[in-house]
Amino acid sequence: GHHKTHRDALIATIQKLGGKPVAEMKLEDYAKSLNAASLKSQADVLDLAARLELGATNAYLSVIPALGDRELAKVAARLAADETMHYTVLTSALGRPLPPGAFSFGA
Repeated sequence: GHHKTHRDALIATIQKLGGKPVAEMKLEDYAKSLNAASLKSQADVLDLAARLELGATNAYLSVIPALGDRELAKVAARLAADETMHYTVLTSALGRPLPPGAFSFGA
């Protein structure tokens, strides 16, 4: 549910700024791009999800300094916070430690 809300927020923001959001891909295309056929266990699925969440966190954080619009920066920051929460839950489910130091995300 969070990701659908994220999608909707991004679409609304892009349209508000006069842009056109990219078209949604078919489920099969997403599966192929993620090499979903290689996933053999629950741990494989959780690992992929954790990597995607970490990538999303870092992507959102990396664009914030370049955004000239405060509202757009706020949307990106809120998305990054959600993705960090998702990454934390998945990392915990995998039994892995969280990053040990401060400023672990967005580097």
